[in-house]
Amino acid sequence: MIRRGIRKAFRNLGYEIHRLEPASPQDGARGPIPQPPPVNPVWPLPRRSGGPSEEEIRAEIARYDHWHYAFEFDGGLSFPARHTRPGSVADDPRRPLQRFKHFMPYLIEAENGSLQGKRVLDIACNSGFWSIECALLGADVVGFDARPELIEQANYIKSIVGIDNVAFRVLDFWDMNPRSLDGTFDVVLNLGVLYHLPSPLEALRLTIPMARKNILLDTAVYPSNEAVVRLSWEEPSDIRSASTSGIVACPSKSGIELMLRHLGVAEWLEIPIRTADMPRDYLDRERASWLIRV
Repeated sequence: MIRRGIRKAFRNLGYEIHRLEPASPQDGARGPIPQPPPVNPVWPLPRRSGGPSEEEIRAEIARYDHWHYAFEFDGGLSFPARHTRPGSVADDPRRPLQRFKHFMPYLIEAENGSLQGKRVLDIACNSGFWSIECALLGADVVGFDARPELIEQANYIKSIVGIDNVAFRVLDFWDMNPRSLDGTFDVVLNLGVLYHLPSPLEALRLTIPMARKNILLDTAVYPSNEAVVRLSWEEPSDIRSASTSGIVACPSKSGIELMLRHLGVAEWLEIPIRTADMPRDYLDRERASWLIRV
């Protein structure tokens, strides 16, 4: 009787109350899997013998107003992240290291415990942190970004480290395809780019054919239990923003998984949070990671 009265009252106000049934598991979603062994990043980054001096490195780093990643090299040489819009989350030097320990063990386990000899694509590579880490783990890496100055930065970090199994290219995301990148890849890294684009479904549709086996997706998510996409406007005012002005779209977790189902991927796993030593946006359910098998 009380429930009926409440329903009637809300109906008079123009609302309807409906019972929501628990969502059934989506096709392709994996259940819990054993926790993989830990993997640490190669950090601080090594410096090649005969490479640039400390004074030369400091001068080159200072040429650029902004750096998305805080880099540290052997010998105690380190540089902070620098953004147009500084923030405690984006500028925390621990952030990429925490993220590495969060999702890279799952990727490496899926690649039979090693990236040695694997071909890896790093989409929107920025100044090359993930590309260089994968190269130091033995992968042959191609990283690309739409901003030429970021590719300059990535190549300079590469020259300090002294590795030749990573190549950086200037390329717009929407021009990515197996022809423009000389084939497909064992592993595709789609890290921190999806929510800077206007159409996440089309972005995933372009990403999937680039991978022969695994995609690592890490993205901001709209904090809703519904399968929704939040639209906003973004200006290229910072190196962590979209490369051009326009609408960008941030899907919820269930929205992303609905897209994966729609695109017919084989299976996926949302990588679980296993420690409180994580960036705040992950702990606040505003960012998430998936291992996707195509």
